[in-house]
This record gives sequence, structure tokens and C-alpha cells, in this order.
Amino acid sequence: MNYPLLNCELITGKVFQHDRIDASSTVLKENETFGFSHIIFDNDFTIFEEAVKQEIARVRQTDTLLTKDDYDDNIIHFSAVPWVNFTSLTHARGFKHPDSSPKVSIGKMIDKNDRKYFNVALFAHHGLVDGIDMGRFFDLFQDILNE
Repeated sequence: MNYPLLNCELITGKVFQHDRIDASSTVLKENETFGFSHIIFDNDFTIFEEAVKQEIARVRQTDTLLTKDDYDDNIIHFSAVPWVNFTSLTHARGFKHPDSSPKVSIGKMIDKNDRKYFNVALFAHHGLVDGIDMGRFFDLFQDILNE
């Protein structure tokens, strides 16, 4: 099933559909700052897992927030805030730079009634995503977590 939320981007005012979606995730560094990673997707999980490990190691060796100059447009932004059980979250961003990349954040995992829970915040450009798309994303995400 095709989810516009995950593979469309507004570029110079036009909708562009990507064949592959990579991720930019925050990586916590030893000094308790973080840097943005650029994780390249691969269908082969073993290759993907090794690439993620190498990217985390690379980012941890940097001393800047933006750890490279060439982030592509085919990217979803992901962050985790495992210290906070939030009920709402707003992403800071500058509006001078056009940005229609989806943003997903997860919060602290809590135990309740012998089950684990965490909140998820999802931000997407309404010109690309409607409520039904959001619902489908969360249904699919829940199905994956249930496996």
C-alpha cells in the first residue's frame, strides 16, 4: 500500500514521489549533545543494520548538530525523547528553508497494566497528508509493534 506520508515531498512547489526513503535521526553523544544522522535505507536488514551502526559511530565522533552537508530530500526526520512521557510535542523549525519532510518523535516508554506504552508525535505537511493517511500510518505502526 502506498502511503503519501512516507514517500512524497514538496520540492519547488511541486509534489515529488521518492522511490526510497532514508532517515535522519538524532544520535546522543557522550557529552549529552546530539547530532543528526543520515541513515540510508536498504531492503537487506543485515546491510541496513551495519550501516546504522556505522552512522551512529560517525555522528558520535562529530562536534556539530548538522554532521554533514548533503542531506537528501528523500528523508524522514525521527527523534526519540526517552526521558519524557509527553502528551504533546512541537518541532522547532525555520520557515525560510522549505521543508515537507515528515517528522516522527517517540517519548518515554511506560508500564501500565502489564503493557508497555509510549507516545508518538507525527508532523506532516497537510498539502501531502490528510487525516486518513495519518490514521493508516498509525494503524500500520501499531500492527508492526504487535508482531
